[in-house]
Amino acid sequence: MSDDGSGDADTGTDASDGAARWRCAWCDKPHASNDPPCDNCGHHKFEKAVVPVAPEDPDHEREPVWVCPECGRVHQKNSPPCSRGGNASLERHVPDGSDYAEELGATSYLDLLNARYVVGFAVAFVAGTVLLLALLGVVTLPGMGDDVPGSAESVRGVDLAETETAFVAMLNERRTNAGLETYDRHANLDDATRLYTVGRLRAVYDGGTRYGRQSVVEELDGACGEEITALRAYDLRPDDADAGTFDSPEALSTPLVEAYERFDRTFYETPRDRVGVDVQAGPDDRVFVTVLVC
Repeated sequence: MSDDGSGDADTGTDASDGAARWRCAWCDKPHASNDPPCDNCGHHKFEKAVVPVAPEDPDHEREPVWVCPECGRVHQKNSPPCSRGGNASLERHVPDGSDYAEELGATSYLDLLNARYVVGFAVAFVAGTVLLLALLGVVTLPGMGDDVPGSAESVRGVDLAETETAFVAMLNERRTNAGLETYDRHANLDDATRLYTVGRLRAVYDGGTRYGRQSVVEELDGACGEEITALRAYDLRPDDADAGTFDSPEALSTPLVEAYERFDRTFYETPRDRVGVDVQAGPDDRVFVTVLVC
């Protein structure tokens, strides 16, 4: 029979002593035949192992192998560094029968924990931990809120949350004077306006994409029922503001309410009872306002 990759000539089966003639190229697990994958680590390539000498042939000189003194990885040639741990030197060793007995029983999954596996496991663990903390709100990843230009907290010392409260109070006061019912501020509408403002800030300062109407509707989560919502977004530039505009939340809310009224006087003619408002500032102190009523 020719040595063409089939039969006993290439399977490495020794009918006389059953010794392993093949070893896994990754974890060194001995195998009786060249039949990957490795049943220890699953690697798909085997290499020829040093064949133990049969007891009836004690004078046969065994081929030497080269062993890493740090991790014990056996190499067929003196070609450092070690293919497993990277050690710079290998030691010459002539195996005897006991070497094969040890190899057949000593290889375990712990042998697979070389530098590449350890680094891979560490990176995966850190990445998974960071993602979990981000989902829990403990840390913030890029794209999850910390990259919005400007500030949602204050502008020129004026608290923007208090400005929103003053805005709704002033708007309701004007509606009462016009003989209309006042608005109730609604959390879902606030969330929708905040989403829209963030999209505007990213579009203006970072070249991002605005959030469309559908995104706003989804954020409402049915808070406006089947009604058509009225959304208004505008801004106030510091150069266009009067003296004293940034003195207090009430002072800042005055031009914002007046600008809102100028957009569409029909707001005072159409029955609506819910409002959401978001006020944020760009990096240049430009004040962005989004108002949603339904």
